[in-house]
Amino acid sequence: MLTIPSPRKFAAKTTFCELATRSDPRRRRPAGFSLLEVILALAILTGSIAVLGEAVRMGTVNGQVARDLSQAQLLCESKMAEITSGFTPAMPIYNAEFDPIDVSTGTGTAAASGEAAWLYSIETENLDAEGMIAVSVTVTQIVDPPQKPVELKLLRWMLGSATDVGEELGAEGGGGF
Repeated sequence: MLTIPSPRKFAAKTTFCELATRSDPRRRRPAGFSLLEVILALAILTGSIAVLGEAVRMGTVNGQVARDLSQAQLLCESKMAEITSGFTPAMPIYNAEFDPIDVSTGTGTAAASGEAAWLYSIETENLDAEGMIAVSVTVTQIVDPPQKPVELKLLRWMLGSATDVGEELGAEGGGGF
């Protein structure tokens, strides 16, 4: 006669691995983390925080450089617009202080409000083409020696010659409006 084992007897049977872990107290794992796992987790956390901190620092520095380059470009384009409109003569000037209007107050110096001071230079050069000159405006930021100053140069060709500009200024008695 064939007997079918009851489900209780079948469920009561255990595997060899289960018996080995039950009978051997050295193989049992205590609940919780080991000291090695905690130290490893803290090392990974510390490393990732250091990397994120460096990324934030680099982002801040690059943001400041982008802000300074944008300001230099606006100042350079402004000075070039003054030259093309005739408000400022197209004659060589080297390292003149650029005193822009403070946008927060509408008047006064921007350097007094804590912004960086700027210098500008204007250079002119006669071109091979008759009646054309190259006008170059360079804007440089004034910073402390350990920092690297931002510098931007804008070049535009204009009608006229460098000698004509000098003659016009001599006739006007110094130039300017």
